[in-house]
Amino acid sequence: MKPFELAVVLASLLALTAAPQQASAAEPFVIKYPNVQWFDPVYVADEKGWFAEEGLQIKWVGEIPAAQLVPAVAAGSVDFANRHTPLVLTARAGGAKVKIIAAGAQTTPDRPHMKYLVAPGSPIRSVKDLRGKKIGINSFGACSEYVLKEYLRRNGLEKNIEFQVIPDPNQEQALAQGLIDVGVLHSPYYEKVVKTGAAREIFNDFVVDDGLSGMLPYFTNEDFLRKHPDVVRKFVKVLVRASDWTNAHHEEAGQIFARRRGLDPKYAGSWQYYEHGLVPGPAQVQWWIDLLVREKKLRPGQIVATDVYTNEFNPFAKHASR
Repeated sequence: MKPFELAVVLASLLALTAAPQQASAAEPFVIKYPNVQWFDPVYVADEKGWFAEEGLQIKWVGEIPAAQLVPAVAAGSVDFANRHTPLVLTARAGGAKVKIIAAGAQTTPDRPHMKYLVAPGSPIRSVKDLRGKKIGINSFGACSEYVLKEYLRRNGLEKNIEFQVIPDPNQEQALAQGLIDVGVLHSPYYEKVVKTGAAREIFNDFVVDDGLSGMLPYFTNEDFLRKHPDVVRKFVKVLVRASDWTNAHHEEAGQIFARRRGLDPKYAGSWQYYEHGLVPGPAQVQWWIDLLVREKKLRPGQIVATDVYTNEFNPFAKHASR
C-alpha cells in the first residue's frame, strides 16, 4: 500500500473511532421543568437516568403555583408541564400557543385522580350533604373545581357552595381546624390523610362518568414544539417509559416520588397512567369543552377537540397524526 493510501485508510479509521467520542461529549439538551406537587413520573424518569440516556437533562426550576403552570409554559419559562385539560383549553381560547403531547393519569376506581375528604367526625356522608359547605381546592379553573361542580349540578346542588383555594399539602390542617368542611386532594396527599385516619373519603372523581374527566395531560408551547420536535419526541418517549413503568411498579414509583419531594415514604402513592401515554381519543377533551361551554368559559365551536392534542410524538402512535 502506498504511503498516501495508507494515510487515507488511517484517517478514515480515526474518524470512525472519533465519531462516538464526539457524540458522547455533546452537551445534553436542557429542559426547564417545574417541581410539581402531585405525583409525576418525570421524577421517576429523572431518578432512573432515562432522560440522560436520550441526551436530555431536566433542569428543575422550582415549585410553581398550580394556577401559573399553564401561563409558564405559554411564556416559555418552562418547556413542559402537567396540568388539567380545562386550563389548556381556556389558555388556547385566550391565544396561548399550548398543545397536549401526551396523556397523563387515568382515573380508576382504585387510583382516582381526586378524593373528596372530610374530617373523621364530620356528619357529611354523601354529595347530598354538601349544600352550604366550604370546600378546599388547589386552584380555580381546573379539575378540583369543575369536576365537583359537575357532580353537584347533576344532584341539583350547584348553588350555595363556597370554594377556598388551599394547596393540597395544607388541606389536612385546614380540615382539622374546621376552616373547610371538605378537602379535594390529589395523590399522594390523599393517601396520607386516609391512612392516618386524619380524614374520611366520601367519594372520588370516578363517580363522574367513570373518570372520563381525567387524563391530566402533558403539554408544551407550540413554538417550542416547532423549534425542537426531536426534543419533544425524546421527552415523550421517556415520559411514556416512566408512565408504563409506574403502572407496573406503583409502590417503588411512589417511594421515588416521596424521596424526591421530601415526603414521608410511609404515605407514598402514585396514579394509574393511560397506556403508553397515548391520548385515547377526542372524548377526554370534548368532555371538558362541553363543560366549559356550559360554564360560559368557552363559546360553542370556539375550540375543536382534535386541534388541542397530538399523538404524533409518541413512539407507540400508529401514525403521525391524532
